[in-house]
Amino acid sequence: MRKIAYIRVSSEGQNTARQKKALKQAGCTVFYEEKVSGATMERPQLQALLDELQEGDIVLVHEISRLSRSTKDLLEIIERIREKGAGLKSVTETWLDTSTDNPMNEFLLTIFSGLVQFERSMIKQRQKEGIEIAKAQGKFKGRKVEVTEGGKKAQKAVQAIEWYKEGKSVRDICKTLSIGTGTLYRLLEREGLR
Repeated sequence: MRKIAYIRVSSEGQNTARQKKALKQAGCTVFYEEKVSGATMERPQLQALLDELQEGDIVLVHEISRLSRSTKDLLEIIERIREKGAGLKSVTETWLDTSTDNPMNEFLLTIFSGLVQFERSMIKQRQKEGIEIAKAQGKFKGRKVEVTEGGKKAQKAVQAIEWYKEGKSVRDICKTLSIGTGTLYRLLEREGLR
């Protein structure tokens, strides 16, 4: 039986040392670590961990939110761990232990994963409300458009606007010029075309 650590932080600027220390103390010998949002399932290290799991292994996380921010995704991850004959434990939420067949753990897992998703939704709602208030007060302008005046970016901006006016699709413009759709939409909004 191996104790396998999954360590995740949301951005490059965040430090994983606290999680790593606690998971080493919990006896982990194999570590999968990444700096990516927990809101997505597109996490290479998580996928590698799930693919390489063996029967009897136990996956340890510092806290449940490190594994996923979505109840649906969390339950899917746990199901994949179970299908491999492995278990899951949390260092800080001691009630989380799927390595034993305990109905109370299952019940608590469902409740707490729902709370994690609820908390994330509340944060997004508060952020949206704050942005609306700032917009009403004229203090919020949104993200700056990356395609600005001068240089190659200015040429891309001119080309993007020209193609948009000609009726070329947003998808084709973005693909051809290697710019994001958000950048293009902000540019079009700045030019009064949206």
